[in-house]
Amino acid sequence: MTTTLQSQDPDPAPAAARRPVLALLRRIALPLVRASERARVLHDWHRRWTGEPALPAHVRSVAFVCKGNICRSPFGAALLARARPALRVTSYGLDAGDDCPAEPAARSLARAYGVDLDAHRTRRLDDDVVREVDLLLVMEAWQASAIERRWPVARDRVRLLGDFLPAPPFGIEDPWGQSEPVWRSSYQRIEAAIARLVQRLEGG
Repeated sequence: MTTTLQSQDPDPAPAAARRPVLALLRRIALPLVRASERARVLHDWHRRWTGEPALPAHVRSVAFVCKGNICRSPFGAALLARARPALRVTSYGLDAGDDCPAEPAARSLARAYGVDLDAHRTRRLDDDVVREVDLLLVMEAWQASAIERRWPVARDRVRLLGDFLPAPPFGIEDPWGQSEPVWRSSYQRIEAAIARLVQRLEGG
């Protein structure tokens, strides 16, 4: 008779005990693996310690920047333009296509805030905009890093819009392809950050 030997953990307790440790290691290792997540963690930590950022002096023009210029940046730009009509407010994407409309979900949700994005068309951030604009507002920390690497001259003019929120996370999540609650959360956070930004621009 042949006896088949199976490899077994003699004590299941150590395996169970390892699970929380492995989960912790994954949480620690993730920021080291994904550049965007690493940028987010480092930025949130820095923002907690340094507080709400200063604004450049004499802000007359503002460019909102996100990834595709179809959801977050056009909505933020429309809100700020409505609140501060004297400002020159535009929006762009780091990876935007040419002359594309806003995402249908973005247009639909924006209407609930009294914002019409039907005429919006996407534009890619370029050298001329970066050189001329007074303030660049991005949605996520990796976007700030990308702009600063490509255009070091803009370093002192780049801010996260979410830095004008009272508590972390300070990045504003991309809702594209996500569920309706994510869309609503992103737009609510953009609205709240714009309200605080307007106060700051008015000296409050």
